[in-house]
Amino acid sequence: MQPTRRLCVLALVMFPEQRCSHFVLSAFLLISSFLAQAQPDTLLKHITLSEFVVSAQASGFSVERFVEQVMTDTTFYQSFLNTKYYPHNLRSDLVVQNKHEKEVATMHRGGKFIRDGAMGELRIDSVREQGKLRKRNGEFRFLTVEMYDDVFFPKGRFVANNTIRSREQEIDRSSRFDKYKSELKKFMFNPGQEIASVPLIGDKLALFEPDMAEFYDHRIWSDQRNGHDCWVFSSDVRPGTDEDDTVIKRMETWFDKDSRQVIAREYRIAYASLFLDFDIRMRVDNAVVAGALVPTFVDYDGDWDIPFSKREVIRFQLRMGEWLVE
Repeated sequence: MQPTRRLCVLALVMFPEQRCSHFVLSAFLLISSFLAQAQPDTLLKHITLSEFVVSAQASGFSVERFVEQVMTDTTFYQSFLNTKYYPHNLRSDLVVQNKHEKEVATMHRGGKFIRDGAMGELRIDSVREQGKLRKRNGEFRFLTVEMYDDVFFPKGRFVANNTIRSREQEIDRSSRFDKYKSELKKFMFNPGQEIASVPLIGDKLALFEPDMAEFYDHRIWSDQRNGHDCWVFSSDVRPGTDEDDTVIKRMETWFDKDSRQVIAREYRIAYASLFLDFDIRMRVDNAVVAGALVPTFVDYDGDWDIPFSKREVIRFQLRMGEWLVE
């Protein structure tokens, strides 16, 4: 991978007039790509195996094949495509705090995603908003909330399709907002592709590159998650590492041992400078319903501040259930 492979959304977040700071809303998906930016031979040199994994190798478990699966995974992408294909219920709660951690706005939404033949639609049946959530013209005051609304609450009827036609994502240039959103998706689901450069922190995102590997402890271990026996791939910043040397502080992904589907992912990214300051934690839990991988819980807790824009401290949770998979 060339050093120029960066995440453009993080660069553009430094310029709020371009409305790109919404990257934080989809950050949990974005992290999927970081796993796949390593070269297999380079990555294998920096992985510690638990005793259970070492023993499992004698029974046929291949570390090399598992790492390849980690790097080429599309199941996480598939699970979110399924949110706009299979009928289900959705409940969400969002809280906005000021820099003193005082609650200034809340939003609750509930609804059902339905599919009528080839068409899908999310119908909201309950809405409750309090505090200074919107401007006088009805627009959201917070870019995080704006992206949250756009990503998780599609408007109107649309053709429901959960097919992964290609790992190559096209850029939607119909508007600046759509362009940035599709660039983010391209980076999330098409690891290793160059999109744009990121000043100051771009190199620090490639945590598996040789010059970044020294800052991390990568591990493979065994665990249970959401009723599944899993292999876990984790990356943690090594103790004593300078805070400025890394952006990804922790990342853990649970893969079902049999299907190798992503059952859960958790991570934390953080950085502080005069130009950009953020600290974001994400958690996603998936379930298998009638053979389909679907999200059941998304937890976001983010604090970020950029020049010429108010600091945003926002937490939201989404719960999805009663999936109807045919």
